[in-house]
Amino acid sequence: MSYVLPPNSEPSKILYIDSRDATTYLANLPSRDHDDGTITNETLTSYFSYQLTEKIEIPLNQRALISLNSATIPYSFYNIRHLINDTLTIRATRTDTNVSFQNTLIIESGNYTAYTLGSVVENFVNNSVQDPANDIQYRISISFDLDKGKYEYIMSSVEDPTTKNYPPITLTFVFDTGIGSSEELTPHIELGFPAQTDFNISIPASTVPNTVAPVRKYSTNVVDVNGSIHGVYVRTNLVSNGTLDSQSGTFSSILSRVPINVNAGGILFATPNNAIHRSIVDLRYIDTLTIRLTDERNRLLDLNGLHFQIAIAIDFVYGERKHVVPMGSLSQHNGYSYHRNEIPKNIQDLPLLDRKSKIKNNENETK
Repeated sequence: MSYVLPPNSEPSKILYIDSRDATTYLANLPSRDHDDGTITNETLTSYFSYQLTEKIEIPLNQRALISLNSATIPYSFYNIRHLINDTLTIRATRTDTNVSFQNTLIIESGNYTAYTLGSVVENFVNNSVQDPANDIQYRISISFDLDKGKYEYIMSSVEDPTTKNYPPITLTFVFDTGIGSSEELTPHIELGFPAQTDFNISIPASTVPNTVAPVRKYSTNVVDVNGSIHGVYVRTNLVSNGTLDSQSGTFSSILSRVPINVNAGGILFATPNNAIHRSIVDLRYIDTLTIRLTDERNRLLDLNGLHFQIAIAIDFVYGERKHVVPMGSLSQHNGYSYHRNEIPKNIQDLPLLDRKSKIKNNENETK
């Protein structure tokens, strides 16, 4: 929405904020294990408050317009993130005996390509979801088909060393976690599958060597290794009803969305220019800023220790605030609400437009 800024209004202000100058950081990353065995609980630089030394006063006859002037954000967050999309449970079942064996892969946080992510999952399945004691053995390859944009799963039999047979095996990628959230922990988007729908691939039984051809299946959807984040959302305590968030269905604290248009390791530059959006707010003063960087599902980003810079513009316009008079059943009168039997008798108690209407009515009655 555009506004005409009158020349005699309060001068515009720009707040340049660097996250390293935060008064207080407001969130920690949940504890996680590292390769060396240590457990950390790291401070997130993407969520903080900043106390202004000089409070910004907003005149009584004016309202503030809040907008993002610019932002510089390092693309140091990952596409596979701790407790976001890093947990994959895989179950292998020998269907003739109904014996199952399953294991859970916790994917190390990082920026994966379609090739490296597929390799991680393939190695895990072939080495950690096997149960020789119950004759649950097979081989699987996971390759990324560039033409289709999907993973191709090829599953083949392994001979039972005792019976010399090839038992029937069904492999299940468990995406229907039953937790209640369609996006709870599993990397289903990154692997090309819909939420809460398990993926199964099966090989039949055989008693003759080399008679069972490998079974091939493609992922249901196109692979999106960046499926957990397509944009950076800047949220602040200064706005609360200027933008609609489709996840919650309500107006939210989103100040702006910064598109991701560089590769991992680069810098996101936000310079809205003509596409700027200003949120009008009813504040008497501003003395504290709270800034959060999230993905589109309102999950905090981990910049992995790096900092970002943001510039917030504050403009001023003249404008009356809404007057709401709760008086039971209401009828509208020029933007003000009154019960028809409770309209103020003293004409001086009426807003200006209502006064003019009352005067006109009196003149008509006199005639």
